[in-house]
Amino acid sequence: MNPRRKKLKERKLIKLSIAIGSLLTLWAVVIGILGDSKSIIFDALFSLVGISMSGVSLFVTNFIRKPDDDHLPFGRSQFEPFYISVQSLIIIFLCLYSFATSTIDILNGGREVEITIALPYLITSIVVCIVLGLHFRKKARLLRSNYLLIEANEWQLDALLSFGVLVVLSLSYFFRNTSLARFIPFLDPVTVLIISLLFMRIPARTFWKNIKELLQYAPDDEVEDKIHEASEKIARQYHFLDSLVRVAKTGSSYTVEIDFLLPKSQAHTPLIELDSIRQELYELIKGDYQMWLTISFTTERKWML
Repeated sequence: MNPRRKKLKERKLIKLSIAIGSLLTLWAVVIGILGDSKSIIFDALFSLVGISMSGVSLFVTNFIRKPDDDHLPFGRSQFEPFYISVQSLIIIFLCLYSFATSTIDILNGGREVEITIALPYLITSIVVCIVLGLHFRKKARLLRSNYLLIEANEWQLDALLSFGVLVVLSLSYFFRNTSLARFIPFLDPVTVLIISLLFMRIPARTFWKNIKELLQYAPDDEVEDKIHEASEKIARQYHFLDSLVRVAKTGSSYTVEIDFLLPKSQAHTPLIELDSIRQELYELIKGDYQMWLTISFTTERKWML
């Protein structure tokens, strides 16, 4: 799929996510206030952050599509991991804030939630979030899109959150008229505390992954493996002395530099032959991803390092 069609599909799916997420968030806010449930309000805040960042991603995807210019001569792909890092950081801060407020509620004696008000919302939220999470994950895999993968993760986290809230708050029915009734006010804040801790794991991992891309760490994926294997094959085929491959991934774009060390006997190889080797190598490593590719030939090792 060409980049333009990919971006259009991404935008269409993100708009769908924003529309459905807005409806669920509005409903969650109303239910959270009426039922006096911080766990449901946390659910609403989590969704609100996701919707806000999805809106930003529409701008980012359109910005990245623009051609290179004098200000950004090496493209705009670095804005993708930067945006995703910011999004992940906001979710981490939300989790930390919720952890702090739930701890305060526990120390103050907890709060009791009206489960009958929250039940219809929680069931609907679980079903919708699971369906959309699976749908976005499938599309992210087909389009190789980090944006859609983030959307899928958010919907799946939302589903887990709603399910956890439903299970824990339902315990209040079983605890009533038992010796465990005194624990009912702590169910809601304890739920928020546990889930906020668990939820930090995925955005923290996503944040570190994208920070590494901004710092141009080697991607350590199948694309890098393919580039190394193809370069070694070319070096053996043309009897080059050595090859050096550098690969960095920024967003959906790979920056690739491949240097070949030629023996002195090949020092006067015609440029047209070297261009033919470049084309042959390119055919081996090209794929459905953007690539900034540099291939050079030298007889001096110092120019490779």
